Parts: sequence; C-alpha cells; structure tokens
Amino acid sequence: MVALQRIASYVAISLPIIFIVGLAVVIHANPWFSFTDNALSDMGSLHNPNRWLFNGLLMIFAVIAMVPSLVAFKHGLSYMMPLALVFLFLVGVFPEELPYHRPSAILFYVLALADIALVGIKLARRGVSAGYIWSILAVLTFVLVAYLMSARIFKGIAIPELIGAATILAWFVYLGILLRFETLS
Repeated sequence: MVALQRIASYVAISLPIIFIVGLAVVIHANPWFSFTDNALSDMGSLHNPNRWLFNGLLMIFAVIAMVPSLVAFKHGLSYMMPLALVFLFLVGVFPEELPYHRPSAILFYVLALADIALVGIKLARRGVSAGYIWSILAVLTFVLVAYLMSARIFKGIAIPELIGAATILAWFVYLGILLRFETLS
C-alpha cells in the first residue's frame, strides 16, 4: 500500500507539468486561440477540427489525476476531488455546444475548490500550519474567478479558468508532498 501512496505522490507532483505541456500542444494546434478572447473550451468546440486534442487532454488528465485523488480520499485528504475529476472528464466528453458541458465545468471547479477548502480546515485542525492558508486560497480563488467572469473584464473566460486551474494544480503538488513525506493513517 505504501508503494501506491508513493506512486500517487509522484503523479500528483507531475500534474502541473502534464497540464502545461498538454495545454501548450493544444494551443499550438489552435493558433487562433486567445487567452483574453476565448474560453479554454473553445478549443474543444464541435466547430473545431482539432477539438479532439483539447477534449482528449481533459479526459486523460482527469484519469491520471484520479490516482492521487483516490489515494488522498482513502487517507482522508479528499472528500469531493474524485467526483470533481469525474466532472472534468465530462467536460471533455461534452463539447461546449452540448447542454451538459457548462454544468460539468462549473461542478468541477466548485467541487475541487470546496474540497481544498475543507481539507485545508481539516489539516489546520490537525496542526498543519498551511491548512488554513489552503482554505483561504481556495475561497479567494473562487471569489476572484467569479468576479472576473461576472465583471467581464476579459471577452473570454480562459484567464479566470486558468486561475482556478492554477490553484487546483498547486494543491495537487502539495497533496503529492503530503502523500510522499507524511505518515498517513
């Protein structure tokens, strides 16, 4: 079981690299994409012949991220992240023109950030000093993303989406460190 925890930690720590490299490949294949004028999901649109790259990235990423998420769940370091990743997978299954896309995307972000906030509180109560910082960061990220989307500062929503993704990816790195170096019961 320790081997699975170790593998999960390495996977969690590698998730930002997987995401950044994957997103770079997708953006390279879609030179029309603009961070300020588009949503990330525009690259997965039914109207885009390269949609399989973006949608495939989301589905593969969700499956890979499920490994540390389930190990974290087993150790009480996750409540909703596995379900959030199911919704991320569904974002890839349902392009933006389909009715299940938007609810899946919203549920991914809400569940993932709520999970970080709740686990952060749990860690803080166990004496882990960074716990409350993660909870506050998750809430601030949610508020900032909601503000940027509602205020329409940008024509598209890719930047708010990436802000949310950055917090979630940073959490996975922290989670990977916890899984690798902490004795978990």
